[in-house]
Amino acid sequence: MKNYKMIIDTQKCVGCHACEVACKQEFGAPLGFFRTMTMYLDTGSYPKVKREFLPLMCRQCESAECMSVCTQGAISRENGIVQIDENKCNGCTDCMRACSIGAIYIDPFTNHAQKCNLCSHRLEVGMKPACEETCVSEAIKIITTDEDIPSNAKPFKNRDSDRPGTLHIGANELMKQKLAPGRSFSPLNYEIDKWAQR
Repeated sequence: MKNYKMIIDTQKCVGCHACEVACKQEFGAPLGFFRTMTMYLDTGSYPKVKREFLPLMCRQCESAECMSVCTQGAISRENGIVQIDENKCNGCTDCMRACSIGAIYIDPFTNHAQKCNLCSHRLEVGMKPACEETCVSEAIKIITTDEDIPSNAKPFKNRDSDRPGTLHIGANELMKQKLAPGRSFSPLNYEIDKWAQR
């Protein structure tokens, strides 16, 4: 049995959002809804300033809170991937509210919960996930053995109880201030309304 893990190197990420676009296209995510979100954070002070990026999606938690709160038995974990069975999902939003980073949304057309599943349909036939295949800076990588985990890859937690399977390299902990536990990734995370003020 394989145990898929995603490694994201934020030090390589250039913030191009190609992973988001590839993900939306692969799964047909409705306008305004995201399975993948690239957060950004401006750090430092002029003239030494830096914009940091954090690609974020379902972290395939080892003790997934979304799975424990699902009363329909619609969420399970197999090969390291937390999967949603749309045939069992009733769109109650319990899983969405349980997620500490907002990686789950309810599709307004199907009324089913949606989130990253590492493109399991692609992995099954030997392909890379859409985000990994599209990433221009090779910041995203899928591994199957713990021996391949870089020593500097760490879990990005928004709660102490989080047990992410996905690991990040160089993630700035201050990114947490941009997350809203229990609320899905939103275009408002890009703070477009504030750009004109800068």
